[in-house]
Amino acid sequence: MKAMELVVATDLSPAAVPAVEHALQWAQKLGASVTLLHVVHDPELAPALATDVPGDAANAKRALDAIAARSAVPCRVDVRTADDVAAAIAAAARGAAYLFVGTHGRSGFQRLRLGSIATKVLRQSPAPVVCMPSPATA
Repeated sequence: MKAMELVVATDLSPAAVPAVEHALQWAQKLGASVTLLHVVHDPELAPALATDVPGDAANAKRALDAIAARSAVPCRVDVRTADDVAAAIAAAARGAAYLFVGTHGRSGFQRLRLGSIATKVLRQSPAPVVCMPSPATA
């Protein structure tokens, strides 16, 4: 029997902390492993959103490795580069028991201008999604 896997997508912002914490807590209770996922925008596919992709990916990997090292559950680190963050997150969730994501809690003009990755992931994910509110909006 294959071990249960949880995927937690994080942008490494304070809004993502509750999703990471809850995924790790659930994994410990369920005897599951966790994939810590971060998606970096590809500069060739999304130049307006890209900054320093190799640096961003390396920094994300270091941050996720630190989380994994402190975790009481088995963790795998997955840093991907993509033009469509929501689609990349949904693809990473194939085969997972649950997908955890955080939300920034934007509304009004901010949400219209910036969109919502969490909402897009909810629509695209093949796995059940646990969406955790930002500490500022909880």
